[in-house]
Amino acid sequence: MAAQTVSVLFIAIGVMDIVLGIADHCSLNTLQVPGNDMDFTKEATNDEFAIVGKFKGLHCCAKGYRSIEWYKDGKMYPWDLDRSRLIIYPESANQTISTSNIRQEDEGNYTCVLRNDTVMHSHTINLRVFDKLPDDLKMTYVPQSRQAYVGEHLRLFCEAFAGRLETPDPSSAAIWHRKLENGTLTEVPKRVFQERVSREEGQTFGTYLVFPGVRPEDFGVYTCRIYKPGAFKYLDVTLSEKMKVITYIDPNPFPLKEMVLSAVMLGLVIITVLIVYRRFALRCQVYLKDRFSAPEDNDGKQHDVLVAYSPKDSELASGVLVSTLEKRGYVCQKKELSLDVSNWNAELAGHIESCRRIITVVSPATVNDSWISSNLYQALKQLQTLGETKLICVALKELPTSPTETKNSLGETLASVAHSMNIITWHRNNDYNFWLKLYKDLPPKRAGPAPAPPQRPRLTSERSFDSLVVVT
Repeated sequence: MAAQTVSVLFIAIGVMDIVLGIADHCSLNTLQVPGNDMDFTKEATNDEFAIVGKFKGLHCCAKGYRSIEWYKDGKMYPWDLDRSRLIIYPESANQTISTSNIRQEDEGNYTCVLRNDTVMHSHTINLRVFDKLPDDLKMTYVPQSRQAYVGEHLRLFCEAFAGRLETPDPSSAAIWHRKLENGTLTEVPKRVFQERVSREEGQTFGTYLVFPGVRPEDFGVYTCRIYKPGAFKYLDVTLSEKMKVITYIDPNPFPLKEMVLSAVMLGLVIITVLIVYRRFALRCQVYLKDRFSAPEDNDGKQHDVLVAYSPKDSELASGVLVSTLEKRGYVCQKKELSLDVSNWNAELAGHIESCRRIITVVSPATVNDSWISSNLYQALKQLQTLGETKLICVALKELPTSPTETKNSLGETLASVAHSMNIITWHRNNDYNFWLKLYKDLPPKRAGPAPAPPQRPRLTSERSFDSLVVVT
């Protein structure tokens, strides 16, 4: 009886340690973020890992926010138990979600969305759940090269998931070294200290390398050596100096009269060029592409275009988009996408070898009528992973923009991802430019001069095009 009581006591103490660790995670080892603006206060992990049946917590540590919302694969919290067992830890001010008994079904993409009265930030964590302890280390935070001013407070961080080993006193650690030019690893200076951290009973561990004040001799290459029995990784980062820019006034300024005259003449030339370009450039590009570009008919692919869309956009895609392209001579194939954006890559990957272009219609219906940066970022990232495919995104509404949007831990924003992709916005009052932009990016067609954009096709139902394309 006494032995059972002791066992229960040890279990209770273990659970309490985990709970206290979860409660304190976002208040310990925080970044020195100046000001009162909303921002993340700890390094945000991109990938998290867990073992079936173990405790697991996900964190979104921040300050200056009014609310934090959690999403799993685009579905807002709270979730049904068959979607996820992770719940918000009440003492963490919504910064942490956790479960004491994780399941395989809890895998997925978890996104935290921070809001205040003027700004919205988001961050997505990919959670993977293993049936057994993995043999290798799984990196949860990969250190990045940094720039710093002399005297600036700075820290580097690396962290990995190793799982909890059953062997006594396992040799697992993350240690920072200074890397010399010949590749030799040496100890870091004593004034630069290392702080080891762990969470979830040591399943995930890492080390901060803290520079209280960067000195000129600190610039160079640093290596995080992270290991557990039977596995190790060496991760190099470079700390370089950020130079202060000094501005000065030219002692011999350009004469005002000549400067104004030159500016007026240059402005007139630029306006003239812009007017001519805006009026004729797209039409000329389409004509030259169709007239002189090499045909793509002998590449072994059966279709010119695959048009992918959500179920609610089927009439627009079939009755307008596909119909118009087929009249121009393109061989089209249609694909209805599922509402879960995380499946898009798998659904479209099989068509890459048979289609020369993939056109994906992106509308509010595509993201479950939640036209926000975090959902659109996940949708575009899924399409971006198709690789070198000649992908065209047709957006039925302007993407949300914010001059204060903060980069995520990958250094990306919705705007940066969208900039790297071919996105054509379909404005209902400007069909002319839309069709020319679309034709310009499609395979060449030897059909004579570039035709004027078509009249808007009649839909099969009584709904107008205005009801299908969302008004911005």
